[in-house]
Amino acid sequence: MAAITIPESLRTYFPQHLKPENLWIHYNPLADSLTVYFDGAPTPSVWDDVDEHAFIGISINDDTVVTGVKIEQFTTWLVVSGQSSRVLEPA
Repeated sequence: MAAITIPESLRTYFPQHLKPENLWIHYNPLADSLTVYFDGAPTPSVWDDVDEHAFIGISINDDTVVTGVKIEQFTTWLVVSGQSSRVLEPA
């Protein structure tokens, strides 16, 4: 499974504990994009890319708060080793 490598400079700004009930998760099948906010709702953010598919959301009001993660081309990013011929269907 794919993984996001979070730069050391951003790790300290991530929430130390995430409660599942506080996650807001949305998959857009047309854009093939997965967005996860840590605050329970979409939050105004500036998105900084950490690799070719993954972006980290940073609060526009406080640049020490990570608001979430976004993965573009999610089905490409989520390639399981040895199963590259598998076709993922939108939920």
